[in-house]
Order: sequence, then structure tokens, then C-alpha cells
Amino acid sequence: NKHWNWKGGITPENKKIRNSYEYNIWRQAVFQRDNFTCQFCGEKEKVSGKLQADHIKPFALFPELRFELSNGRTLCIDCHKTTDTYFWKLNNVNKERGRFLFL
Repeated sequence: NKHWNWKGGITPENKKIRNSYEYNIWRQAVFQRDNFTCQFCGEKEKVSGKLQADHIKPFALFPELRFELSNGRTLCIDCHKTTDTYFWKLNNVNKERGRFLFL
């Protein structure tokens, strides 16, 4: 608690969830269902080791779907970066209202 970056022992909710056992089980289930293969380009993890479990509907906006298998897909890092929701670089955002526009 004497460290300059101490914030009273709080951990952001997002970090807690993404480091949870339930989240890890969800990730592994997505990978297994997709046969450890990128759903966009077909790259296999055994070749690249760069696969990620992507939430189709964003993690932050749809908390009820965070652990829903049907809301996940396996993508390689390069393909994941092309999605509208990757790392908050959103293409479908109404910047004036700060809201997602899902059509």
C-alpha cells in the first residue's frame, strides 16, 4: 500500500473476469469447438500459436453473453484486428453519442 500506484486494493471488474476460471473455460471451449482454427483465414494454432477467442457481441456491452459459447469465435491475431470491435477501434460507433450501432 506504499507503492505510488496503489489504488486501495481494487482490481477492475474487467480484469477480474478475464482472469477468472469461468473465462478460461469459455476460451478453451471456443477453441475446441472451432478446432483451434481461425474462423476467417483458417490458420491453425499449432502453426502460429497466435489464436484468440473473440466475442462477437462486445464483452463490455453484452455482459449477459460473456460466457455464451455462441458469442465466441476463434480468430488469429491478424484477423481479430480487422474486426469492428477489436481493442475499441470500432468502426460502427456513433462518436457523438458514444453508442454502438448494430444493424
